[in-house]
Amino acid sequence: MNRLHPRSAVLRVARAALQGGFFGFFGGSLGTGMFGLPAFAVPLLGLLGALTFSGYALARYFRFQYELDGDTLTVESGVFARQSRQIPLGRVQNLDVEQNILNRLLGLAIVRFETAGGSATEATLDAVDEAEVKRLRNYVRTHDRDQAAEAETATADTVSEAATPGRSAHADLPGVTGPKPTHAGDTQARNDLGEPVSESDTAERDQPDGSLLFAFTQRELLTYALVSVRPAAPVLTLASLPLGMDVVWAVLRFNATLAGASLSGPVVRWLTGSPETTRLAVFAALSVVQFLLLALVVSVALTVIEYYGFQLTQADDDLRYERGLLRRYSGNIPLEKVQTVTIRENVLMRRFGYATLAVETAGYSGGNQQSTQGVAVPLAPREEVYELARDIEPFGDLDFDRSPKRARRRYLARFSLAAAGLTAVAYALDTLLLETGYWWVAALLFLTVAPAAHLRWRHRGYDLGESVLATRSGFWRRTTRIVPYYRLQTVFVTRSPFQRRRDLATVGADTASSSSLLGGVARVYDIDEDTAKELRDTLRERLTAHVAGLRTGDRAGDADA
Repeated sequence: MNRLHPRSAVLRVARAALQGGFFGFFGGSLGTGMFGLPAFAVPLLGLLGALTFSGYALARYFRFQYELDGDTLTVESGVFARQSRQIPLGRVQNLDVEQNILNRLLGLAIVRFETAGGSATEATLDAVDEAEVKRLRNYVRTHDRDQAAEAETATADTVSEAATPGRSAHADLPGVTGPKPTHAGDTQARNDLGEPVSESDTAERDQPDGSLLFAFTQRELLTYALVSVRPAAPVLTLASLPLGMDVVWAVLRFNATLAGASLSGPVVRWLTGSPETTRLAVFAALSVVQFLLLALVVSVALTVIEYYGFQLTQADDDLRYERGLLRRYSGNIPLEKVQTVTIRENVLMRRFGYATLAVETAGYSGGNQQSTQGVAVPLAPREEVYELARDIEPFGDLDFDRSPKRARRRYLARFSLAAAGLTAVAYALDTLLLETGYWWVAALLFLTVAPAAHLRWRHRGYDLGESVLATRSGFWRRTTRIVPYYRLQTVFVTRSPFQRRRDLATVGADTASSSSLLGGVARVYDIDEDTAKELRDTLRERLTAHVAGLRTGDRAGDADA
């Protein structure tokens, strides 16, 4: 069996030594103050902690082994409690690769095997060298290709090779145990660990990475950073305020100075004669604007760091992505395992004709957990995004049917209640605490109720095509989901008490990817109740017809074999 790269052991031991030394030093410091330990106990406990933690990390390294054998990935780990896992390669949906700055300097990478239906990573190799990464990726890719070929045709040569004693069906692939053919006079290559490397291994490593489908230019990256919205940006901005209080207080003093009229100008003269509450309102407005600008800068920085150098290539039947500035991520998206194709367009993207393409495979959405999940193309012209989406899952032109107009009245009532609630809260706060007299500003929200209800109704719909169900929803970020009928798992109809009053219902189309944390059910919102039942029955019939067709094809293949 194989071990992780020796340089990863050095990193583990160094990291563990720092952690153990810190805890030992901290514990010794508390002991001298609380229990009267001598002063020399502090460095001794620090050294003891470093040795203990580093020793355990080294033991974990030597006790961790993995092996690709035929159709299975075997991983053994554990120092005291041994654990052995066998992962069928047929369940592997993706092989993610991550490199932080230190790993890139050392030529190492972290490999994660993601499987269907798993909410967490099934196996993690932390860390291996780049040659091993390529070997693992090519092995998994070749295994999937061979599985597909064996499902289509079963030749006599394949049967005879599989029946030969002592030989695996994948014996010529890298990393597979079993006898390998040798040739006289050959000079066998070796890897970084001095282990023999077969000719098939070398051939796989020399494979081209595929044809380039999409790559970010610097201008496109900056455009995407400006038009995309990062929800984490305001949170990170708030979290970083305590670290930069000097800057914060300088900005607040500037706003107070401007609101306090110590400068010259017509605006300042107007503020001078204004009540104190007006100056406070101006002060608050300036602070909010500056906070939003700072959050925008943080959002742009996060996007550039995450998607720097983004590339999408196609190799055989896989899409492969690479991205990241500080942390480099790469992975494969198997086209035959794609469950749902999603096209996202926020308001700014629609204004300038751009869109984002995302895909979801069974139980997995692609990419790392902290990033925007399953993004295949972060930003491209809308026509190019739809063209690539049709290459992944063919579908025709989309003609969406909208919900009945009584659904719009439902949205109007919902938004009116929300505006009334916020106005009541503003009145209570102003009456009990603030006493500014400006509570009525919240009532201006009623002016947005009618447009908001109309926009929600206008941007929701569905299209029942020949081979796919397409759903659309959202104004600020419009999401279009393309779900093939043969990927459906469950079709259901839901009705809330408010929907029942207006004879409305929502139809949900669930796929294997929808069970993941960030996956989504394709929903047809607020359609007529009878139409919802008909749509549910139609989807079930088309799913049943497809399954029956697959079974007929399998029986025909067995008969031919």
